[in-house]
Amino acid sequence: MGNISIQICGSPANALIIGFGDMDDTGYLDRLYVHKDYQGRGVATAICDRLEEDFCLSRGRLLQNSAVQKRKNDTFTTHASITARPFFEKRGYTVVKAQQVVRKGISIRNYIMRKHIEYSV
Repeated sequence: MGNISIQICGSPANALIIGFGDMDDTGYLDRLYVHKDYQGRGVATAICDRLEEDFCLSRGRLLQNSAVQKRKNDTFTTHASITARPFFEKRGYTVVKAQQVVRKGISIRNYIMRKHIEYSV
C-alpha cells in the first residue's frame, strides 16, 4: 500500500485547489491544507474522513463503532501546528508530545498527536 492522497478542487472554471491531504501506509497524516477562503466549511473534515476511511479500507477492514465488533487496533498520527491542534483534538487525536522544530532556520512549536482507532476484521 502506498500513500493515500485526496485533493478537492473548486469549479472547473477556476481550477482552484481548495484543499488537499495525504496519509502514508503507517497511518501518518503528513499534510493537510485548506485554502484560507474555505476554512471552517468542513473541507478539512471531509479530507480527513476520506483519508481515514481509505486507510481502513486499504487494510481490508471496515471501521466500526459497535463495541461488539471491535477486534483490531491501529493508530493515526500527525504533527499538528498550534492552530491545527484544536481541529485534531475535535477529531479524537490527543497530544503525545509538544516540541520545537526548526524549519528553514525558524523554530516553531508543534504537537505530535495520535488517534487510536478500532476495526472489525
